[in-house]
Amino acid sequence: MELLGLFNKGWALRYLREARAELTLARESRSSSQLFSLEAAKKAQACIHHCLGNPRSIEMLIFDTMLEERRPPDKVMELLLAVEQMIQMIADADDPADAYRLATVAVELASKVVERILGEGGR
Repeated sequence: MELLGLFNKGWALRYLREARAELTLARESRSSSQLFSLEAAKKAQACIHHCLGNPRSIEMLIFDTMLEERRPPDKVMELLLAVEQMIQMIADADDPADAYRLATVAVELASKVVERILGEGGR
């Protein structure tokens, strides 16, 4: 049995492609750069969630950890919380260039997760 079902694998790869496309739009569009950066980071986050299993369950775990202000129990949760924080930082960024840099990091993280877990499509 596969660790990751075909359904989640397909969605993870799709979200990664879309995150990369949004990042390209952020780079090319001055007026909407921050919006596209935020969308790229959110899609990178969705990609990671699909790589790890059930996205809704993962979102609930993240929410619970943040709400209870607990320390992350493992490196995976640290990664998930870091991506969540990046998204907040992008949303709050005053400079679109800062938002773009953070979104680039989020998309690169998603690429590495895809490469590590799925063994494909990361680069």
